[in-house]
Amino acid sequence: MANVYSITFSVLGVVVAHCCLLVWTALILPLPVDRARRRIETRPISSFLIGLICCLVTIGLIAGFFAFRERIVARLDELLEYLSVHLQFTRFYNDAWILTNGIVWFLAAPVLAGLIFGGAGFAQLFGIRSRAMMRDDRPLLGLTYGALCTSVSYFLPLVGWFIFLPIVGLISIGAGICGILGRSATRGAEPRAATVRRQEPIMSSP
Repeated sequence: MANVYSITFSVLGVVVAHCCLLVWTALILPLPVDRARRRIETRPISSFLIGLICCLVTIGLIAGFFAFRERIVARLDELLEYLSVHLQFTRFYNDAWILTNGIVWFLAAPVLAGLIFGGAGFAQLFGIRSRAMMRDDRPLLGLTYGALCTSVSYFLPLVGWFIFLPIVGLISIGAGICGILGRSATRGAEPRAATVRRQEPIMSSP
């Protein structure tokens, strides 16, 4: 029974934390989240492919890193020992392993950041569309509903694990990375509209 309670509260904690992180990102960093949302609306397939490529590259880098982890740890240990002797500072226990784990998190940082920004874009899109069904216009409530529904859906057995999570997750990663880099999916729409307006004939007044 204790194991059941621990798993249940762990899942609830992850859902609440992920939901809060999505809402925080959407409110504090609105520009990249808005770009990610627009890309999700206009280019979901290309966002999925970009997310898939980024995940495969990240997995390849981390796998290659783990293949040479022992050598990297040994090199870092020698470097830290050299620096501690010449700079006279005290080393921490397993500091070489700690730095090695930090390198792994650094390699995974772009994908994790894209997942958060893209997930916030999904939550924002959910909030915009759900506001049409509300009696009162409450943007923050719609955004919170979107973040909560996205977070909870990830943990649905089978469908959430093997269908919703891979598809929505990869689209979120691709759209989030493009949103962070400032590549908007609709960046060419306004110049074309301006060109059309300039080509409209000017009606002379009688």
